[in-house]
Amino acid sequence: MLSSFNVWFRGQDEASKAHHCANTNVVGNAPTKNMRPLISLLTILTLTTSALFGQEIKKCDGAVLSMITDKIGQAKQKEITDFLLTFGQECRNNIEYSEWSNELLFSLLDKQTDLTIKTIEKEEKRIEIEEILNDLSEPIHDMANIKDIITRVEKVKINKDLKDKILERLRTADGKTN
Repeated sequence: MLSSFNVWFRGQDEASKAHHCANTNVVGNAPTKNMRPLISLLTILTLTTSALFGQEIKKCDGAVLSMITDKIGQAKQKEITDFLLTFGQECRNNIEYSEWSNELLFSLLDKQTDLTIKTIEKEEKRIEIEEILNDLSEPIHDMANIKDIITRVEKVKINKDLKDKILERLRTADGKTN
């Protein structure tokens, strides 16, 4: 068997380590002084990238609801996406989440109709669209003027099939609140 394979597969034995270290000016397994800044830089980049892109949105996440509550009327598409990603079938029995998310969904549609609808269209493959549609047909609060929301949704330029589904659910909601 090749000695380099043995080193890779089984690790170096003590004799190999001593020979390798003697021939490379490396003391034990410590990185050279020139590599420390590189290793530090790579660590910082990895942590930063994880913080920016690696955060997974969990279903029924109250922290996301809290964040979007503070941003209603000024939410960015990424924040609306994160909110929409919290919807899931497993949240149906979570009363606090269900009521809060339903209220926020209608508030977003009321205050940021165009961006919310376009975000739903853009993220349709990633979000649980049926759960969102179910919420649209079951308003918990009567604070939003659903007729006004319907009028604004009708003007948004998105996929006709999706728009029809959303409008159908909003009309069902409107019938329940009147």
